[in-house]
Amino acid sequence: MGGKVEGIRQSDAPYSKVFNTRLWENIQNRISRVLGVSIKVVSEDGSINIPESNFSAVCDLLKTSEKAAAICADFKVKNLNEETGTVKCDTCGFSHFCVSADCFGKKIFIMVGLCADPSWGKAGLKKVSRDYGIDYGILKAASEKSTFFAPDRIKELADLILHLFNVTVELSVQEYIAEKVNKEKEEELAKMTALMEISIVINSTRYLKQLLKIIMQSAERVMQAEASSVFLIDRQTDELYFEVATGPKEEEVKKIRLKKGEGIAGWVASMGASLLVPDVSKDPRFAKRVDAETHFITRSILCVPLKVRNQIIGVVQVVNRLGAESFSESEIKFLEALASQAAIAIENTNLYEHLEERAEQLNKELKKVNINLAIEKQRIESIVQSMEDAVIAVDRENKIVMANRLAEKVFSIKSEQVINKAIKDSISNSEVIDNFSNVLSSKSSLREEVVFKIGNREHVFAAVFAPIIDELGETAGTVAVFRDITESKEIDRMKTDFLNMVSHELRTPLTPIQAYSELIMMRNLDTEKIKSYAGIINKETLRLGGLIGDLLDQSRIDAGKGLSLSPEEVDFKELLNTVYNTFKSASTRHRISLTAPEKAEKITIDRNKIIQVITNLLSNAVKYSPDGGDIHITMEDRDSRYYISVSDEGLGMPRDALPIIFEKFYRVDSPAVKKIGGTGIGLSIVKYIVELHNGGITVESEEGKGSKFTFFIPKAR
Repeated sequence: MGGKVEGIRQSDAPYSKVFNTRLWENIQNRISRVLGVSIKVVSEDGSINIPESNFSAVCDLLKTSEKAAAICADFKVKNLNEETGTVKCDTCGFSHFCVSADCFGKKIFIMVGLCADPSWGKAGLKKVSRDYGIDYGILKAASEKSTFFAPDRIKELADLILHLFNVTVELSVQEYIAEKVNKEKEEELAKMTALMEISIVINSTRYLKQLLKIIMQSAERVMQAEASSVFLIDRQTDELYFEVATGPKEEEVKKIRLKKGEGIAGWVASMGASLLVPDVSKDPRFAKRVDAETHFITRSILCVPLKVRNQIIGVVQVVNRLGAESFSESEIKFLEALASQAAIAIENTNLYEHLEERAEQLNKELKKVNINLAIEKQRIESIVQSMEDAVIAVDRENKIVMANRLAEKVFSIKSEQVINKAIKDSISNSEVIDNFSNVLSSKSSLREEVVFKIGNREHVFAAVFAPIIDELGETAGTVAVFRDITESKEIDRMKTDFLNMVSHELRTPLTPIQAYSELIMMRNLDTEKIKSYAGIINKETLRLGGLIGDLLDQSRIDAGKGLSLSPEEVDFKELLNTVYNTFKSASTRHRISLTAPEKAEKITIDRNKIIQVITNLLSNAVKYSPDGGDIHITMEDRDSRYYISVSDEGLGMPRDALPIIFEKFYRVDSPAVKKIGGTGIGLSIVKYIVELHNGGITVESEEGKGSKFTFFIPKAR
């Protein structure tokens, strides 16, 4: 039996970049624990190997035997019985049903168990007991606790888990594709914006070098290039010289000339074709003397010809893509468009210089320029059509003359049906209709937010209405651009809520600090009261410091800097006792107890960070059990890990809050919890620190009955 994730090719979605392994491991562990089955995922070539999730009492016992554990660890797909579709464990004889999926160009096997062998019984127990030196009575008790499934039931569970695996892979691929598409859209929008800005600049100045520098700086910025330049051809010597250069060696390169045909630029000028060279060290056409004379290191070059009236007058090039190995094929067209803009700038400058001498010729050239402008207009219209903002334009009679693709979606219209029709007869939003009329009469721009319902959800748009002014200075119509800001408005609301919450949390400890410090300064108090007040001030100061520390930690995590570890060898039991002794008398309404093994070996961890984790969990246990009760700390040594749990008898949490309780800024939405201060970032930092130690954390809770947080740290890092 098997399955296939559709639309995935190894070249498009490499496993290492796409599949969210940690998400699947969490799902796999949860399924294994809840259903009582063993799950292992491995690819045919072994490059994908997700550790087995197995919570069976028998298997846990077998792993205590070094010999049995070694055999279990060697549990592989090579034992697959093609006829039955099962994989048999050499240690205990339990069978796992095997299903497969094809994704990322690999065959993935998912093995699900346990299914007891028909021979498994008293004799099988005694054989395993003898083979691996495990007490028969303990082995029998573990067997009675374990769940064994019939083959048909295992097959059903295996198909279900395969389906969940395929869904997880599909979601990962969709997320990867969405991110890739969004990045491409952003890059295309940057290119379009640069072209529009350059079009405006060309018409605003007559200084050729200034124009070319602006154009090349735009190319350098948008294409993330280290340097760029414009070569022009000296018609007397037939050599290329640097007219404009940007980058770290701007002054040095201006002294260099290239013969036509020499170097990459000379080749492009000679052949009249664009050229992308990903690695100049492998291209014999590259002129090494340029780097030698300028002490610059060239890695890659993208070079296009600069043409005026189909005549090559030079070349435009960008050098060394920052943060990537080379430029892409798709960027050739963008640089060609920039070269076209540079050509227009050069041509316009030449026309201005010879205006008086060549008036008749200028008229002819202006016709060609107008043709170019018409082409440019069509290009801009194409850009507008592909914009991610809705655009509608009307004439001076308020009749629609243009509506782009997104405007059709927002206003539920079809361009071919509404062109040359009155705006009031085409859309139903009276506020938008009035704004078109007001801008047309006032000749001034208008900005405001409007709300449209798209599907079942209301969207907020930032709308800009601007008059279209003709060559006579008269209003020829109105154009409106609508940008969907629904998500940014929601983000602003979340920021405001967070700032309000943090402000409240910061004021809470400051109030007693200020009050008791004023009492100490204003009154003649005895020593005991001063000590008492100072103790309160110290306690609230520590609380304030802890809050600020959490905010700084979260800020570092959000900024991508993360938290650094200072690992040292620590006696974990002694560390736990230290935290316990600090808390055991912290509250008169709570009974705090600790259960730990008699002995515990030392492990390498960041002592302060783990104390921060345990302290946070204990503080929450005290804080969210306002009526008091038992708080129990438990330390267990199993599976080469230390498991530490903190349980309380407090408010508890609803079931739907458990999957998101570790998300930053999340707090349970209940009146009882809202009465208790908090920022909602403590648990997210706890989870981050635990995962930095290659550990994990889970939560169990029930409203009104308390909560239990459990985290584990591997003994070996």
